[in-house]
Amino acid sequence: MQLPERPLRPMTPQEVADYRRDGVVCLRGVYSPQWVDRLRDALDAIYARGGLDGLGISKKFRSDAFTWMTDDAIRDFVLSAPTAHIAQQAMGSKKVNFFYDQIFIKAALTPDPTPWHHDATFYPLAGDQICSLWTSVDAVDAESSALEFIAGSHLWDKRWKPVGVGGVVISSEPLEALPDIDADRSRHNIVSWALQPGDALLFHVRTVHGARGNRSANTGRRAITTRWCGDDVVYQPVTGQMPLLWEHGLNPGDPLNGPVFPRILPELDEAALGPRMRGPVPPDQKALDRVMNELSTAERVPVKMDEMVPVR
Repeated sequence: MQLPERPLRPMTPQEVADYRRDGVVCLRGVYSPQWVDRLRDALDAIYARGGLDGLGISKKFRSDAFTWMTDDAIRDFVLSAPTAHIAQQAMGSKKVNFFYDQIFIKAALTPDPTPWHHDATFYPLAGDQICSLWTSVDAVDAESSALEFIAGSHLWDKRWKPVGVGGVVISSEPLEALPDIDADRSRHNIVSWALQPGDALLFHVRTVHGARGNRSANTGRRAITTRWCGDDVVYQPVTGQMPLLWEHGLNPGDPLNGPVFPRILPELDEAALGPRMRGPVPPDQKALDRVMNELSTAERVPVKMDEMVPVR
């Protein structure tokens, strides 16, 4: 197996500094047109075969996670696209392990927002070197549900209740809810970018972010996020956090490793990746049934749907 492709360009020193100061940076031209085309085809194929029912959000906002375990096109994107190198440079890490992928398809005129949240309290992990890269195969702007971030919020010394799309709370850890960011947006340094296919947003696990509904009548938003972990990250579960549907064999305090969270850099862990390279690895059905039952009874908080009025 070959190492992932090198980026079309490395991050500039200013981009690295922006990421570490603000907890988020926009990277232009990360993915080649060839990767954008391959991703677009993969996302469309997954959607067409009904493979986006993971969270059961709504008919117009579809999502799923750990798609790389069953879809070869997403697997190849994870293992071969330049994303791991970008994450390594941003984190300043010697090694990079893949955590998981997450697909978000938000159709035109979708009122469902993505609530303000940070990812840290969703994850059964401890450590600072955790980042995500979000990219869309469609042009994205404020009207079509561009992501918004609170610059510098990764430095807040606070863990917030993990409220996901649809208002589902993905943890039983007793945590305080985020303040109502939209009640007074001027109090926060909210940043956002219009993106073209091939651009990406790189953000820290503790950076508070969200997105409004898709108010465009003509443009859907097909996007994928990949999550990456560096040297200091260990498995540290808390009751009720993000469910894992594959047996990973990790104990609390263990560094990430193995077939579910394989090492990608400085070299691919070929032994760990062997089962996945031989074919799709479906989730454990008993675990899946248990998780779907838990989600049906999980705490939910009210989420205000956006009015489908174009942004001006």
